[in-house]
Amino acid sequence: MIDRFETFAGTGRRGLIAGLGVFLILLALSWVGFIASDDVTYAKGAYGWIEHFPYVGGHGTIRYPITIPMALSFVTFGENEFAMVLPSLLYLILFLVMAWRVTRDIAGPLPAFCALLACATNPLIVVQSSIANVDVIEMALLFGAWFLCFRCLEDGPDRGRLLGAGALVGLAFLTRETAIFVAVYFGLLFLAGHRFNRWHYLWMAMGFLAVWLVELLYLGIMTGDPFYRFNIALHHDPTINRAIDLAGNVIVSPLVDPLLVMLVNQEFMLLMFLAIPLGTWLCFSPQLPPRLRHFARQIALFGLCWLICVGAVQKLLPLNPRYFMITATMACLLTGVALGWLMKEARGLWRLAGLGGLALLVGTNLVGIYVENRNPTFGEEKLVDLLVSRPDVAITTDPMTLYRADLPLQWARATKRVTSAPPSGAALYYYNPVRSAKPNAKMAAAMVPTYQPRPDWVLIEEFAPEPSYLARALRWSGLHSRLPASIWDKLRHANESSYLYRVTADPAPGPA
Repeated sequence: MIDRFETFAGTGRRGLIAGLGVFLILLALSWVGFIASDDVTYAKGAYGWIEHFPYVGGHGTIRYPITIPMALSFVTFGENEFAMVLPSLLYLILFLVMAWRVTRDIAGPLPAFCALLACATNPLIVVQSSIANVDVIEMALLFGAWFLCFRCLEDGPDRGRLLGAGALVGLAFLTRETAIFVAVYFGLLFLAGHRFNRWHYLWMAMGFLAVWLVELLYLGIMTGDPFYRFNIALHHDPTINRAIDLAGNVIVSPLVDPLLVMLVNQEFMLLMFLAIPLGTWLCFSPQLPPRLRHFARQIALFGLCWLICVGAVQKLLPLNPRYFMITATMACLLTGVALGWLMKEARGLWRLAGLGGLALLVGTNLVGIYVENRNPTFGEEKLVDLLVSRPDVAITTDPMTLYRADLPLQWARATKRVTSAPPSGAALYYYNPVRSAKPNAKMAAAMVPTYQPRPDWVLIEEFAPEPSYLARALRWSGLHSRLPASIWDKLRHANESSYLYRVTADPAPGPA
């Protein structure tokens, strides 16, 4: 069976095509799309380039490696969710191709296919690739820089490649300031004089500075402040408190919390439990070819430096899994290559262990993808669908729902038919409890009672999310009764229902 698997994956570009096919299938099945978060900010930046060229922007909207491609996507494919996500998706596909290419050249076709499969099924990668975000773009650009530098480590210093690597780091830095973390990895290579003279590494610095100086010149001309982006990045948010933000599932100590995120969050499943021992084996086993060990050490060092840097900036970044995307992708490559090498070169039970390990990794990844909430804007999307299906009606809703639905309402040409005024008279009121049942940034506590349904209102329709197949199976088997109530409630109701009411009388005034 392993021989057939190797024949299938190890012939020409068949492994690349198969791996990309698996990724695209999972992408279609787990599509997220619009999330009414940072993606809205990037869309506003894209519209800035379309409507106010040349454009500067503010925090988020100034991230040109995503806003400019998104603007081109809107102009080419229309104003819609797919066009918004397309730039990030194309960056991710480019990364997958690069990852397959370098691992094939170093380890062979079968390990390259396994590494590609590990990346293409990783829950964090699959879910984030269907969202307009800079995490994927930053990762792809920085991996491209690593790829060019590694070619120089293998074949000797090349001025063009090193300049290109530095330029890609510069583009990643324009995407998000955290890209500067790679200076730790490249700085270690520079200090060690690894593989070639230290002076050659300065070509990378020149490539980086060339890109950054273009931005400094542009912002200096447009705003009078060359460091405009840097200044707004440092002052746009209050200090992060990881113990309160709880972006990681478990908070124990700043020294171990970053690793715990990758060990216990569902975005990674069993990845790190496999990557740590298998990566250590790849890096140090004397039975492996020196070229493969060198590749593994560079990949591991790149991912480890990123993990340490993200963990170290406690006051700037929450422990959000997406900030660990570079470490996760490097772990995927190490794990996939190691399992593929066992299937390719080992004998007896070790070959079966390689195949079993790959099946375990992919299987748990699929579970991780399945349990993700792939519709975080259920209420907002149902509001848009409601207005599209009833083009002759006007609706009122709460301020937060209207705020978060603004972009899809704009795409549906329905903005003018919905308001956030308190429901009164005989209005149709769209009640989205996940946004209006408690105070939020758009609704003070005193306003909350005016947006709650009254007993005399007429319920016209309830919009309830479909239970997942897992929830249905658990209920059918009776196993749901053995689960903790909090877990079962999340499995059964990943999103809250929303409701359409006919207001029958003016509501009693809320508290002063």
